[in-house]
Amino acid sequence: MKRKLVAMMLCVLVVSIFGGCGLFTSSDSDEGTGGDQTQQQEEQEDFSIPMTDTYTFTDPEDLEFDTRYVMTGDENCKLLSDMKNFGFTASAIYDIVYALDDKPVREYQYFICPDETSAADLAEYYTSQGQQVTQEGQILYATVGGDQVEAMITLYSSSGSMSGDTVEDYVDFMAGFNGLTEY
Repeated sequence: MKRKLVAMMLCVLVVSIFGGCGLFTSSDSDEGTGGDQTQQQEEQEDFSIPMTDTYTFTDPEDLEFDTRYVMTGDENCKLLSDMKNFGFTASAIYDIVYALDDKPVREYQYFICPDETSAADLAEYYTSQGQQVTQEGQILYATVGGDQVEAMITLYSSSGSMSGDTVEDYVDFMAGFNGLTEY
């Protein structure tokens, strides 16, 4: 019970801090009403993404986080267009980054392929590049640990590719680099 209360309080804090940046607000919300904040808390707690007719992503139960960033792209985004040039097809990508106290906890990259064969081909490519991926039917996903994400943030920031060194800077960089938009 105490853990749930702390999690809810963290959600309220995150919503109030990031409310102005649009990550937890919708364009048709009424600012200044307490009802929106309660609705946003419920959305944070009951978050899911229907990726296909038969597959829905939900927050991992074993993960402690206070911020979730979700980016998406369709077959026309830069990343999937570039993949198509190399013979790999996917109709959508979802990049989900979790943070706790502004430190990365985990990142998931989901590729929605048109069929199982396309997903298997893409899985073979990623595996040949040293990445661990999981295929579930037409869906392929990679899980990246918080330490790895932190190392990428340090690399991109120190090389000048990214202007800052926060999780939000990383999300903005990845969205711009891959042509993704906020979910």
